[in-house]
Amino acid sequence: MDDIYCGRILDGDYSQALKERLKRELDAMAAFDCLGSPAIPYVSAWKEDQKDLWYEFASDNLLEIMDCTCRELPVKFRASVVDHYMYKYQESDENIQKEVVSGQELARQRQSIRSEGTESEYVEAVYKISLGEKSVFWLKDEAVIEEFKEDKVFLSRGCLTIVTKEMEAEAAHMKEEGQRLERGKLQGVLEMAGAVCHELNQPVMAISGYADIIDMKISEDDPLHDKLEKLKDQALRVGSITQKLMQIVKYKTKDFANGEKIIDIEAAAGQEDE
Repeated sequence: MDDIYCGRILDGDYSQALKERLKRELDAMAAFDCLGSPAIPYVSAWKEDQKDLWYEFASDNLLEIMDCTCRELPVKFRASVVDHYMYKYQESDENIQKEVVSGQELARQRQSIRSEGTESEYVEAVYKISLGEKSVFWLKDEAVIEEFKEDKVFLSRGCLTIVTKEMEAEAAHMKEEGQRLERGKLQGVLEMAGAVCHELNQPVMAISGYADIIDMKISEDDPLHDKLEKLKDQALRVGSITQKLMQIVKYKTKDFANGEKIIDIEAAAGQEDE
C-alpha cells in the first residue's frame, strides 16, 4: 500500500475550504476502498491553467494493476492508453454517442476532452489499457468533476471498473453485426448483378450476331469491316463484364468521382491480382 500522501493540495498553498473538502473525500474513498468492492476509487486533480493532472488518492487495486506508485500513476496510465471511448448522452439516455480516440490522438485532444468534462460535471469513458502484449484490459471510468474557482482547481472523484469481458462481448457483437450487414450488401449486389446480366446478355448476343451477318456480306476492303470488328470486340467486352458480375463473391468498393463509391468489379470477383 502507498501509505504516503501523494497529492499536492493538503501540503500546498490552497484554500482551507478546498483542503477540508478534499479531506472528507479522502476519508470516504479510503473507507470505500476497504469494502472489497470491484469498483476502484480515485481522486484526481488539475489546475485550470495546467495540462497535467495528479492524483490525491488512488486505490491500492489500481496501483497494483498498473504496477506503480501513486506519484507515477499519471504518467504510467497516460502512456498505457491504447484507445479512449468517450460516451456522450444526447437529450435522453437512449441516445448515446460513442467516440473512439486512439492513445496518440488522446494526447492531442486531452485538453478539449477535459474541458467537455468540466462543463458537464460528469464523465463516463472506457480506456483500453496495454501493459504489454499479453496484458490488455479495459477500464470503465465514471467520475464527478467539481470546480473550486478560488484555487482554480478541479477535483475529479470517480471509480474505475474492469469491463474487459463486456467490451470484448461488445466487440464480438459489432463484428457479427458488421458481417451481417456485409452479407446483406453482398446479397443486394448479387441480385442486381444477376438482373443486369440477364437484361444485357440477349441484346449483346443480338448485336454480335447481326454484326457477324453484316460482316459476311461485305468484303474485307469495305470501310465498314474494321468498324464491325470493333463493334464485335466491344460486344465481347460487355460479355466479359457480365461474366465477372456473375463471379462476384464479396462486397468491395472503390472511390469514384465526387467522393462517391462504386462496386469494384475486379476485386469483388476475386480477380484483382489476375
